[in-house]
Amino acid sequence: MKFDNKNVLLVLQVGTLGGAERQALGLGKFLVNNKNCNVDILFVVSNNRTKEFNDFFNTTGIKNVFYFGFPHVVLRRELSIKNLKRLKWSIQYFLLLKKELNKNKYDVVVPFLNTPSKISYYLYKLLPTVKYTFWHQLGLDFLKKDIYESIAINNMPCIIGNADNCFDIFKNEYVVKNKVFNLLPQYLTLKKENRNSDIIKEKYNINKEDIVFGMIAHFKSFKYHDLALKVFARLAKETEKVHLILLGNKDNDEICLEIYNNLSESIDKMNISDKVTLLSNEDVTDVLNVLDIGILLSLIEGTPNVVMEYMLYALPVISSNHPGCIGLLQDSKFLVNNTEEEVFQAMYKLAANEILRESEGARNAKRIKKYDIETYVNKLETILTNSFE
Repeated sequence: MKFDNKNVLLVLQVGTLGGAERQALGLGKFLVNNKNCNVDILFVVSNNRTKEFNDFFNTTGIKNVFYFGFPHVVLRRELSIKNLKRLKWSIQYFLLLKKELNKNKYDVVVPFLNTPSKISYYLYKLLPTVKYTFWHQLGLDFLKKDIYESIAINNMPCIIGNADNCFDIFKNEYVVKNKVFNLLPQYLTLKKENRNSDIIKEKYNINKEDIVFGMIAHFKSFKYHDLALKVFARLAKETEKVHLILLGNKDNDEICLEIYNNLSESIDKMNISDKVTLLSNEDVTDVLNVLDIGILLSLIEGTPNVVMEYMLYALPVISSNHPGCIGLLQDSKFLVNNTEEEVFQAMYKLAANEILRESEGARNAKRIKKYDIETYVNKLETILTNSFE
């Protein structure tokens, strides 16, 4: 299967610019510009879009954005009035999708994350022109284990994950043939842009001579900003001229805001506000241009975009040793367990040794070159060809 001249529907949850959404928009842009595709988007959870999402979207050439209300595509294994209502709602939703989308004659439906994947299976069955789709498992996502999901997963010709551990969730919950699993790490969505680091440091009140650590990640419970902060506070007592940036988006939801506020309170209590810059909804490229060391500590990951971006900027990376991170960083000595001592030792070694920082960064910059959009699309085309033809 080749994407050339195809009508493509991207299925997303919401219009925030997380890793999955950045992958989707970047793919859409490439398909429009390089494959002469007509590309649309279907939102299946909410039609709300952040400024960051819209800024990226406006560069892509993607034509239409659809949203047909919240999808009640859940059917429990129970006999109840509520479940009968769910059946009614889901049938109404499917019929609406078929009515509104059939006229666009999509050839390929590309989902991002599990709820869009479930919807995509039924689009594959409902829309006669759709010949290709797949289940797309990315990072930390969960299964609802309902009847619709079970039907979709057990009949989907192709499941794609961006790291080996993405398949564990299926193997634990469903009996799925091994041949449908396909490993496809995502591509690097960001283009490197060199900016004046002195100006940016002045903007964020960072001393020019400081060694700057940074963790760029959503303020979510499975991202360990608090661990990075706690270990950095210990480092700052032992090492002069270090600084930490924590960047996320507090406005995604109430949980993000709560985590952001808790971090702010912790910084004040630790009396390190002059050593830590807590940012929300700031320019990622600005932050990448002032970092000396990238950090990602978390409960679980697929193949994290931010680690790829650290590598693009030739940074040494301290990362939790998840399979997707190992796939990127390979034999790095700075893949760590999420313990204070291991993280501290990694921070201390890199802060103390400029030559080590440069050598690690150079290796990472070399490794990341193979994660480009052209290679990704070629591999996706091969997987779909082998799965459907």
